[in-house]
Amino acid sequence: MEKTSEKGNIFLRIFRYIFPQKGDKPAEIIRKIIFLAAVITLIVTLTILITAQIERVNDNNKNKELSDLYHGAQTSDYTGTDASKVEINVEHNDEEESSDSETPEIQDKFLPLLEINDDIVGWITISNRYPFIDYPVLQYTDNKYYLSHNFYGEPSRSGALYMDFRNHVGEDGQSANLVLYGHNMASGEYFAQITNYFNYAVSLGDPNNIDFYKRHPTLTFSTLYKTSTYKIFAGILTNTQPEAGEVFYYHNVHDFANKSEFDNFCAEVLDRSTFITPDVDLQYGDNLITLSTCMLGTTYGATDLRWVLFAREVREGEDETVDVSKAYSNPSPKFYDLYYQTRGGKWEGRGWKENIIKGYDN
Repeated sequence: MEKTSEKGNIFLRIFRYIFPQKGDKPAEIIRKIIFLAAVITLIVTLTILITAQIERVNDNNKNKELSDLYHGAQTSDYTGTDASKVEINVEHNDEEESSDSETPEIQDKFLPLLEINDDIVGWITISNRYPFIDYPVLQYTDNKYYLSHNFYGEPSRSGALYMDFRNHVGEDGQSANLVLYGHNMASGEYFAQITNYFNYAVSLGDPNNIDFYKRHPTLTFSTLYKTSTYKIFAGILTNTQPEAGEVFYYHNVHDFANKSEFDNFCAEVLDRSTFITPDVDLQYGDNLITLSTCMLGTTYGATDLRWVLFAREVREGEDETVDVSKAYSNPSPKFYDLYYQTRGGKWEGRGWKENIIKGYDN
């Protein structure tokens, strides 16, 4: 009985020490309220961190399973859906189709993924040996759904990589500029790693250091119908808020009506790029791909920021490698007004030679 009484007294003393009691002095009540608030904040924070960690582990495991399905699927041992029986919504123009044209088949490696989610439109990989980006790319009827849902359609704060809903990728071809979005996760998943291309990062300390780009100058993007290598030619830091300066609406550009539109778009990108690679030239008719993610922190001005990579598809018969020895840091990338107000400096004009864009007439 004594032990029970002692335990009861201990719990009672702890209760009285933590919670305000009748007769407590005002200072004591304030102390207890502050203490309780701190405890609650700690519990909530730990819950969020633990939940985020569990979700991250689950996402990693699921992404590993998807990668195994994609990279491991072989025609000889895959016994799932036949490519000819997979229904993909593609708009056809009968007038433009010739009777003897061959319709490309869906690549076998996508078949097991299509059975899980037919929103898949591609797969992106950067660095073939030790890929730091290796994910499926989805497409929905808007640009919001996969911000908060994973490949399996489950709610997820990590979301998934997805293509702009206005882009077209099909057996009859693709948009001239494919725009892909992905979260910049603090744990490094999805498009977090592409921010390593930002050579003007304060944390890097040296804008002339473009070693990360030199190690990873290309990416691989597969649609359902073909696999292509793309050469990365630009990376830009841009804001989305007009009050912070001019907004570059790169994400609204998906096709080009003529050479002038293509040339002007590429010139705008190169003006803003923090690195220049003369070995990757551009010409009207090239297919482009754009990778967009959020840029965190207020170091570059308190505004909503994006870090964006641009690459162009390797042309038929072209060498897939890039001579990175020719690449250099852009001495004067075109940033937004708030950047200069925060970091100082100004745009000093074009830091690249116009012959990078073939036939460019400024």
